[in-house]
Amino acid sequence: MVIGALLLFDQRLALETVEELARSKLVPHRRFRQHVVETPHRFGRPSWRDDAAFDLRAHVRKLNLPEPADAAALVSLASEVMSAPLPRDRSPWSFDLVDLAPAGSALLVRIHHCIADGRALVALLGELADEAPRAEETTPHRPPPSPELHRWGGWLGQLTGLFRFLTLSGDPESALRRPVGGRKRIAWSEPISLDSIKAIAMSRGHHVTDVLLAGVAGALDRYARDQGQASRSVRALFPVALPSKSSADGVGNHYASVFIRLPIAVADPQARIEAIAREMTILRTWGESRMAIGLTRLAGSVAPAIERRAMRRWSRRASLVVSSLAGPTAPLRVAGQPIRSIVVWAPAPASIGLSLTFFGYAGALRLGVLADDAVIDRPEELVAAFQAAIDELARGVPPIGG
Repeated sequence: MVIGALLLFDQRLALETVEELARSKLVPHRRFRQHVVETPHRFGRPSWRDDAAFDLRAHVRKLNLPEPADAAALVSLASEVMSAPLPRDRSPWSFDLVDLAPAGSALLVRIHHCIADGRALVALLGELADEAPRAEETTPHRPPPSPELHRWGGWLGQLTGLFRFLTLSGDPESALRRPVGGRKRIAWSEPISLDSIKAIAMSRGHHVTDVLLAGVAGALDRYARDQGQASRSVRALFPVALPSKSSADGVGNHYASVFIRLPIAVADPQARIEAIAREMTILRTWGESRMAIGLTRLAGSVAPAIERRAMRRWSRRASLVVSSLAGPTAPLRVAGQPIRSIVVWAPAPASIGLSLTFFGYAGALRLGVLADDAVIDRPEELVAAFQAAIDELARGVPPIGG
């Protein structure tokens, strides 16, 4: 369970600069100098132990792109890095610096989920920056408060939601539910204007999240048809923010996940987004996000063997993970160099072979695709299918202010 981020720069970064950046801004956090020690007892919990011989050079390195050192070579190299597990005998994070041709650099950041989730990653990006970024006031994946929860009728909704949540069957076998092989393939989209997504949402009275999920459903439908497969609706795990304070050092995990039905088999794009909006309304009204938060906290308090068994059981109810993260709204500079773009790949449970992550940065969104090659071996085709699905939804929609 490793979250990855690719930071793209137009100018070259020196390895010594990245080392100093990590030394001054990451290493002071104790978690970045510790590794996890498993307990020999079945019902014991793992613990953190300081790295006795911490060596920054074991975490920060420079990689060379194979010739012809183009964009395809970067995708291939990043796929190899994301496929490799982080060593268990040292703190689970890495910075890999790559020189791009003819100019520029890419910094591939990997951090195990036990140190940082998406929210903590955004906070750490802010720490790496020369100046503190302007934070988003709200994020599209945070569950809004529901007025029904304050009335007697809300309790009936919660009980209905609990029954719905606990009685979900496993997702049926499909092209997305194949046994995973372990080798990862990645892809990412070109920047997509956040205003264009907001325009689609506003034109129909929906949320940005509804538009993105409808785009995912349309992309999976298009991809399945292009592969000669039948389109069938599946569930996605969708992380929602925990309404709790961050840990003292800003790292840690702050998310739970709910199940979203993606209407892939619905052919009409407008009907698809309406179906997504209804599903999201049900989740908000019945409080399923709060139930997921409660179950996540409960799972985190039990023995790891029980927690892993529960997580395996829950993950069989979904075929993919879809995440949405709001990043800095203004461009960041690191070591004096502006970050042109950021791509993020959130992890998926071991039995799920596809994770889609939307990351907003400086007025644009990028979709990052992390796929097991036994499930999807050409993720760039899924990226193209998503862009086509968004273009379809945007047809006839005036721009904001237009």
